[in-house]
Amino acid sequence: MKVKELKINPVPEKKSLRFVVHWLMMMPILPFIFLGIIYYVIDKKILNDLYQQVLENKGYFCIFVFYWLFAAINLAREIFSYLLVEEVCYVENKVFYYQKFRIAFGMRKLMKKLEIPLSEILEVKEGKKPFFLCFLYSIITHRNAVEIKTRDGKKYEIMNSIVFGDKDSQSPTSSETNERANKIYNEVKNMILK
Repeated sequence: MKVKELKINPVPEKKSLRFVVHWLMMMPILPFIFLGIIYYVIDKKILNDLYQQVLENKGYFCIFVFYWLFAAINLAREIFSYLLVEEVCYVENKVFYYQKFRIAFGMRKLMKKLEIPLSEILEVKEGKKPFFLCFLYSIITHRNAVEIKTRDGKKYEIMNSIVFGDKDSQSPTSSETNERANKIYNEVKNMILK
């Protein structure tokens, strides 16, 4: 018998926000779209001039492409791992269950599944706050609200407390995120310790 089920979703159920997140994944492709528009709409001479500039500055162009490719891959990874997900946890028959689903393009895929007997759980702690300069290396930041330590020494960080919405709800160090993280932590702790 399930005691209580807790579902966490970083992107609220509004269809417009899900649409925005899916379009965020298109950002790395935008330069190619703009080049296509320039190629068909604007004079071919401009495109030839641009090509000549690229040939003259190959080193800078290669560095730019490398950084752009790295940023594109990182952005897609973060969107799939932290925004387009749903996390579910519950206790049933003295076992703590945690599941993380990827919800993208109308599909729901299981990414992570944990089954931890309550007798194996040693400690339930609040998750660590990320470094305050986390936005310098990551556009989409996350903050796990709960850290579970088991008897065999494993640590599990679960339940993302960031909500894709306004500026304060996306910052992992804001007071709004702190309140949500505390609420999630207390619910999971009460679920496990009951």
